Amino acid sequence: MQAVLARLLLAAHLVLVAVALRDSQRAEYLADELAARVAGTDAATGMLDALLAQESIALAVRRESRAGHGPDRWRSAVADARAAAADRLPLVRQLSVRDEVTLFAEHPPTGLRQRLLASRPRHEPLVVLTEERLTRIDAELAAEYDKVRRAVSWSG
Repeated sequence: MQAVLARLLLAAHLVLVAVALRDSQRAEYLADELAARVAGTDAATGMLDALLAQESIALAVRRESRAGHGPDRWRSAVADARAAAADRLPLVRQLSVRDEVTLFAEHPPTGLRQRLLASRPRHEPLVVLTEERLTRIDAELAAEYDKVRRAVSWSG
């Protein structure tokens, strides 16, 4: 009797988890839409593409960090890595749609998130990062950048 009850409770638990994860994924789609409204559609889809290319981006930042360079070189290395991956991006998006789908996935597939944003009406950015703001942010985070540079340089 207890074994049957345990299996029924486990099944109910799994149903609740699956429903909760779907709600979590819906919230993530809505957050992507909000990001597109604030930063613009191009920036939001670019962020999703950066998630797809995170390994090559991390490698570029690690390489520049080990060479002793800071955030300016990190940004240019990231731009180079993203440009090099641009030709493969449609395939990587499609692959993410196939590989990132599971019943218990916490996040929706990145390719689907990008596809949804691309299908929606385009938004122009409401917030724009100017060079002046970037300089002020870099100055404020200089100590943190140094900590990250040291941590990334020593990580594998």
